[in-house]
Amino acid sequence: MPVVETRVARGDDVAAALEVWRASLAAAGARPSAGRTAEVASRLGARDALLVVAVAGQAGQLQGFALGGWVPGGYVPGLLRLVDLVVHPDLRRQGVGSSLAEALADAGWTRGARRLVATTGDPSARAFLSACGLEPDVVGSADELVGELEAPVREVLLREAGVRLGQLLKLAGLVETGAEAKALLAAGSVLVDGDVEVRRGRQLRGGEVVVARDEAVRVVLPQE
Repeated sequence: MPVVETRVARGDDVAAALEVWRASLAAAGARPSAGRTAEVASRLGARDALLVVAVAGQAGQLQGFALGGWVPGGYVPGLLRLVDLVVHPDLRRQGVGSSLAEALADAGWTRGARRLVATTGDPSARAFLSACGLEPDVVGSADELVGELEAPVREVLLREAGVRLGQLLKLAGLVETGAEAKALLAAGSVLVDGDVEVRRGRQLRGGEVVVARDEAVRVVLPQE
């Protein structure tokens, strides 16, 4: 299996994404009409769409995409809809779909999304989405699944083999001053590995995930 990377799409990715969509339909024995193809192309290239792609190989050949957009009927703050997710038939069941879903969630978070919603009645699609962390919406449609998004984790490489929490907050750019770090900690607004931490002097030794101000960073030790 080639190494696959995900990223937010560029303008020239739309045509390649459309070809992956065609290949997916062809593998199922379907041939889309010209009107349907034009509709999908328009949706992929829409100005308000959020498109992430999976590329593989040295040439960066596009192997899949996930398309996100705002819910029909208007913008709902913090809510991103998974419109479509397609993986090239040659790379299915190799984790590419999960990587695309995660990349869409991360890209959505940076644009203000805090929940991801998808609608499908297909059992296999629902199983996939459940594995990605989405759950049935108890107040919405029976076919709707919703997942709470988490801040994408950014790695912070230490120069030494340990750092105090207050120092890390400044090093990661989450605060500018020690006083600001103290206030943030005192307010209970900092999590270390999912637990509230109030001690500036908490020693971090590598591997911890620190969350503050809607950002998450992982402490990485210098290589031996």
